[in-house]
Amino acid sequence: MRFSCSTCRFSYTPLDKGRSSSPLHSLLTHTPGPTRIIPFDLAEKLEVPYPATSPNLLAAYIRILPGESLETQARATSQAFYVIRGSGVSTSTEHGEIKWNTGDLFVLPAAVAPVSHAALGVEVAEGGEAAALYWVSDEPLLRYLGVNPSEKKFEPTLFTRKRMVESVELLKHEEGVEHRNRLGILLGNKATEKNTLTLTHTLWSLLNLLPAGQKQRPHRYV
Repeated sequence: MRFSCSTCRFSYTPLDKGRSSSPLHSLLTHTPGPTRIIPFDLAEKLEVPYPATSPNLLAAYIRILPGESLETQARATSQAFYVIRGSGVSTSTEHGEIKWNTGDLFVLPAAVAPVSHAALGVEVAEGGEAAALYWVSDEPLLRYLGVNPSEKKFEPTLFTRKRMVESVELLKHEEGVEHRNRLGILLGNKATEKNTLTLTHTLWSLLNLLPAGQKQRPHRYV
């Protein structure tokens, strides 16, 4: 079985030292090389004066070698980090500490100070592997509007892989599941559970189960 997590409406800060950019990125872009941030920057194609993957979001890979760390900072109301591989801890003076492992997802609200991400584990030279995260935020939206985040809209939230997978597994036993066009869960938090039911007030994320050899029937959002 294959689990896929799709997240939309995201971004981050302008490019600076230590960040690399390319108009095209393969799915393996985060595997080689040193600790760094690899943005999906399509600003030139979008004709905007700031890094962006779409008009209201920017995505990036984060690669961190074991025993090393780096900082991220975004002029954003929402940031999401999906752990593709590895384990580590992310620390912020404003939001505390979050420990993460492969398959986890965590979200952070607006922050003025940088967030420090440290990877744990055995060094690559000794057979270990670097941590890889997928980072998204809504910074391009704020840059388009010419505003800065002024308040925290939700609490930092960690979604563990174990809890997400267990929730999807429960759906497999519901009546009528064979007639659904997909088998997945929308991720939400306390700030959105009575209205949008989304990851944050600007980010949306779905964990979808697609068994090997099966196809997901066409669908649309209305």
